[in-house]
Amino acid sequence: MKDEGLIESYSRGGFVYPPSLDYKVESPGNEPIAAMILREKFDDGLVKLAIDSGATFRDGRVVEDVTIHEDSVSTKLTDGSHIESQIVIGADGAWSTVAKQFGLHQNHENMSIALVQEYPLSSKTLDTFFTEKRICHVHMKVQGIAGYGWVFPKKQHLNIGISVFESLSKKSSGEKNLKEVFTNYIHLLKENNIIPDNLKIGKIKGAALPLYPLSKTFTDRCLLCGDAAGLINPVSGEGIYYAMASGEIAAGVIADAFNADEYSERFLSSYQKRWKDDFGKDIKLLMRFTKQWTKENDKFVELASKDEKLTAMALGILHGGISIHEQRWKLARRYLYVYFKELFSK
Repeated sequence: MKDEGLIESYSRGGFVYPPSLDYKVESPGNEPIAAMILREKFDDGLVKLAIDSGATFRDGRVVEDVTIHEDSVSTKLTDGSHIESQIVIGADGAWSTVAKQFGLHQNHENMSIALVQEYPLSSKTLDTFFTEKRICHVHMKVQGIAGYGWVFPKKQHLNIGISVFESLSKKSSGEKNLKEVFTNYIHLLKENNIIPDNLKIGKIKGAALPLYPLSKTFTDRCLLCGDAAGLINPVSGEGIYYAMASGEIAAGVIADAFNADEYSERFLSSYQKRWKDDFGKDIKLLMRFTKQWTKENDKFVELASKDEKLTAMALGILHGGISIHEQRWKLARRYLYVYFKELFSK
């Protein structure tokens, strides 16, 4: 899909810090490592593209119930109206109503949380603190949480947040007051001159994040996409790429279903196979890295801080620009090369 003016800005460099803050990994250069959006503008743009392509948009109404009939699906909205269709796509977020109605929903074992705030700032201020390259900052396991904190500058906004990649049902998730962690993180950023000292915290927003993909993302006359299917980067929490990619794959499967006039679970099962072949292997490998959030180990960041190639590969994987499945052996070889180089130089 073309840009369509939906991209707000690009980050052309960044820093990653370990919990100890003893090292930092820097990604210099002029190539974009991440594309930034304003969610309201992005979502509005997608709605307009859908309408221009023939979709009917019903705003201000929420799905209340979904029922499968022998030859159709009936979707009931909160205003009492019904929509009859051959198939329904659940793309309604981590707590998907559609997924719940079809018995495919998430539970607390599969969910985590993020706190975030977006601050409007002048381009001049952002240029001063983050340069025209809009340098971003990532702090691993900030304040001891099993996750990370981030600072993502945009064109005229600054996005700051923390994510905890740990099940909401675990006791350790409730042991830390996340609002206090966020507040302390803001103070840390100010002390290190990463953000303006006069920035006020304001009202913090919370969001639920799926930890893993659902075991099943299809059933009779239904497909689940994006967060509703649990499709996010389990290391960074980024989900827009997987939402767009799964939506495109779903569109292809649905086109096949219309051509065959076949909407059974068996026929639609090809959807899950296709997204697994496309990006599922990356998610599976990245899930292994989430175990590192519970370990106090700065070694990878320390080594990456001394090797530009290892840095570029790690940040490319974190931001989704590089497939970890395709590059896993190359990454492992580079890590071992830098590790033994450091070991024998002592």
